[in-house]
Amino acid sequence: MMAEGFQSWSLSKEMDSNSRLSSIPTLVAWKTKFDLQSDSPFYNYSGKPGVIHSNGYTYFRDPEEENILFLGSVSENTGYTYFQADMNKGHFSIYKDIDGKNLAKGETLAIKIYLDYREDMSAIWKDYAAYYPKQTKAPRRPLTGWTSWYNTYEKITESDVLDNLNAIKEHKYPIDLFQIDDGYEIAIGDWLDVDSEKFPRGMQILATEIKEAGYLPGLWLAPFAVGVDSNIVKEHKSWIVTDSQGNLLTAGPNWGGFYSIDIYNPEVRGYLQQVFDVVIEEWGYGMLKLDFLFAAAMIPRNGKSRGEIMWDAIELIQELTNDRAILLGSGVPLPSTWGRLDYCRISNDASPWWDNSVLRLANVRERVSTSNALVSTLHRWPMQSMFGTDPDVFFIRSENNKLTEDERHTLFAINVILGQMALMSDNVDTYSDSEHKLYASLFPKAETEVDAVRQISPDVYQISYHSHRHNYSTYINLSPVPHSLKLSDRYYFEQDNVLLSGQVVWHKPSDTIELRPHQTRTLLHVENGFAGSTGHIIPGWEIENWEGSEEGLKIEIRGSLKNENFKIFIHNGEGMLPETVYINGEEADVEHISVEGDLHIGQVVV
Repeated sequence: MMAEGFQSWSLSKEMDSNSRLSSIPTLVAWKTKFDLQSDSPFYNYSGKPGVIHSNGYTYFRDPEEENILFLGSVSENTGYTYFQADMNKGHFSIYKDIDGKNLAKGETLAIKIYLDYREDMSAIWKDYAAYYPKQTKAPRRPLTGWTSWYNTYEKITESDVLDNLNAIKEHKYPIDLFQIDDGYEIAIGDWLDVDSEKFPRGMQILATEIKEAGYLPGLWLAPFAVGVDSNIVKEHKSWIVTDSQGNLLTAGPNWGGFYSIDIYNPEVRGYLQQVFDVVIEEWGYGMLKLDFLFAAAMIPRNGKSRGEIMWDAIELIQELTNDRAILLGSGVPLPSTWGRLDYCRISNDASPWWDNSVLRLANVRERVSTSNALVSTLHRWPMQSMFGTDPDVFFIRSENNKLTEDERHTLFAINVILGQMALMSDNVDTYSDSEHKLYASLFPKAETEVDAVRQISPDVYQISYHSHRHNYSTYINLSPVPHSLKLSDRYYFEQDNVLLSGQVVWHKPSDTIELRPHQTRTLLHVENGFAGSTGHIIPGWEIENWEGSEEGLKIEIRGSLKNENFKIFIHNGEGMLPETVYINGEEADVEHISVEGDLHIGQVVV
């Protein structure tokens, strides 16, 4: 059973009759307040084996069958919907969180569920998405870029921004987005009060310089969060949501604690309108990362359920921004955003380490962790039918990073294959040659059509997908032990992790390959004359067009390709290779190389 977590950061994955969903221990919750980021304050986690729940949608998958039974709510505007199962007793139920909901006399409330039963997960989600029609005007195109958070964090300064901006310009990386994250403001909630010591020229000049460099300027906001030391708390306590005792409602532990702003207060709505107007129109930021959105709906109030308030909060954002900027949501119950935001985070924050074992043992599903992020990304990939998917950042850098070469490569590869955003926070001036080569293999960002993501063994996954007429199988081992698997009856091409050897390998039919702990291997299916290439993380994406003629083989390379001096491999099953190959209209030399078996390969250096 798919167990969708409460919000963007909540671990989401398939679970079975042996799995448990347990709440954060009371003492840990009291001390850390991490429980406020989850639904455990209002939903009962049993902790029993096989008692599983899922937020907004779920599916059941029999490993022995191909078809999937899918159930998805189409009534999230009235409250959060939970799908509950006791997989050992064979019990299933649907629960609607309508705590605090008032109905007028004669008014009714319905739970509406979309049901589907077939094999193609992508097709299921495309039909499900029709019940949440796209409301945004911006195209959901793949975006690459830089974001400040995962290197400098709250210590970010104008100097840091300019150093990274200049580094990306000098190395000529063709990114789309350059985003400034948390740390520019004096206090959470006081969004227009910029820290003049860290950002002496203000935010408008930086947006201008980012645009002049050719990138889209982005800015981070947490519109429904208010820091305990903010001017809003000092001057406008009536703007803050209060609990049943009249105390200011704490919404989370970050920044020394923060409160929830009341979205139904007319003065609050006026203030947020001013914030968005200034940030978009005066400062000039064309992309907004809107974070900690769950803070709007901590408790039911005004006769509305939590989920209804969350729905209203997203509607407020749409109203106040009015299609003037690209919107990226984070820290939000995802069904509340379907069809309503341009992009949305589908994982917790990634980290320059693999996992936090203490928080894992404490059942913190929202913990900062690369391992956690990868698992959610591997299960939430079909949400690209609802919005552009953001699997959070990857880390290539060696400095300030505990991830191994295999872990860095795995995070990079999965984000590129499954995400429609591919962001990082590294200063590219610090990259080694191999790190530059890996990052350059991102460009231009590939667009993939995922056929299936299967868990073929505990913590071992296979992604089957196609892209630009080629078919691929990517294998991911998230477990701490090696895993062996037997390939099917065909030839495959592989380029090893360039942070290690970058070696080219051909696999014969029925070969057995081994996955190291935390290793990812991408295999191209050798067919249609194309045998592989080394210029992109997804072999073949370098090639715009491939056409055979009487004159020879004509290959056109994509104009925005970043890697140089790469190789293209061609084949002919009968052993006859084209004598003449043209690359972008110029004749190229073909070197014949031998491969064990019946495969005959020609190598062209570009």
